[in-house]
Amino acid sequence: MHVAIIGGASTIGSTFAYTIIANNPNADVTIVEKAEDAAWGHATDITHSQYHFADSPKEGSSASGTIESIGTDELETIEPDVVVITARAPLEIDPKEAENGDVRKKELAGNVPIIDNIATQLRSIGPLPVIVVTNPIDRITYRLWDRLKWDRERFLGFSLAETARAAETIASLYDVHPSKVYCPTMGEHGDNVVPIFSKATVNGDRVSLSEEQRAEITERVLEIPFKIAEGRGIEDSSRWVTSAGLSRVLRNMFDETLQDHLCLSVPVDGEYGLEDGCLSIPVELNESGVKRTIEWDLSSSEAQRVETAHNNIQTDINRLDTFN
Repeated sequence: MHVAIIGGASTIGSTFAYTIIANNPNADVTIVEKAEDAAWGHATDITHSQYHFADSPKEGSSASGTIESIGTDELETIEPDVVVITARAPLEIDPKEAENGDVRKKELAGNVPIIDNIATQLRSIGPLPVIVVTNPIDRITYRLWDRLKWDRERFLGFSLAETARAAETIASLYDVHPSKVYCPTMGEHGDNVVPIFSKATVNGDRVSLSEEQRAEITERVLEIPFKIAEGRGIEDSSRWVTSAGLSRVLRNMFDETLQDHLCLSVPVDGEYGLEDGCLSIPVELNESGVKRTIEWDLSSSEAQRVETAHNNIQTDINRLDTFN
C-alpha cells in the first residue's frame, strides 16, 4: 500500500503518516509538501521511528516500507494507491467565537484555491481514490469531484470523528468503554451532523435513548471540537482522532475481510432521494474507493435532518463558482 499525503508536513498530515507506519511498517508513505524542508524532516524522523515498530534488530524483521518526501511539483513522479489531502490555508480564529457559519465561509474562501490547484496536479496521476480532510469537508470534496470529473466512487470526505465523539458520549451514559458503542453519524461535517440513533447499539444490543438524551448527545458532538481547540490551542488540529479514523478507512479499503459500513462524505446521486450534493452516508469500501453506497431505513426525523444537511451544503456548493 502506497499512500501519498498532500499537505503531509501539517499537523494532521505528519501525525497520519506516523500512524500509518505504526500500524503497518511495510506501508509506503510519500509526504507531498510545498514546505520541502519540513516534509524532509518529518519523513526522516518517521523513518527512524519505523526501526522500533519493526522490532529491529530482531532476526526476521519484515519491515520494508519507505517514507519519502517530495515537493508539490513532483506529484507526477509517484504512483500511489490512494491520496489523502490534508492541505489547508492558515486560518486565524478565536475558538470562543468559532461556533458559527463564519468559520465555514473563511475556510471555504481560503481552501477552494488550494483544492483547485491540487486537482490540476492530480490529473497527472489519476484516476485514483482520494480522501479529503480539508475543511469544510463536504464542500471541498464536492469541489474536487467537480473539478476532476472522475467517477464519484473515487472521492471520500473524512467524517468519522463525529462517530467517535457520539460513541464517547453514549458510553458515559451506560458506563462502558466507547469501543462498545456504535452510533453512526450522517449528514454534514459540521452544524447539521445527524447521529443515527435508530442504529445505536451498546455491547451489540440496540438501545433506546430519550429525546433529551439524543439532544444532549448531538449537542456534545457539536460542541466538543471547539472545547478541545480552546484547550489545546486553535493553531493545532484534531490530529489523533483524525489519524486513527483515516487508518480505519485505509484498512477497510485494502483488507477484503473487512466490510464495515462507514459514514463518509461522498457525492450523492439519488441516495436517500438526494441529488447533486456531497454529504456523509454509509458506504462499503474497496481499493478503488466506494464499493457501494448503503441506504438504511431512517426514522422520519433522521431522514428530515439528513435532507436539511444536504440543503445547507448545497447552498454553499451553489456559491463555489464565485471562488473561480
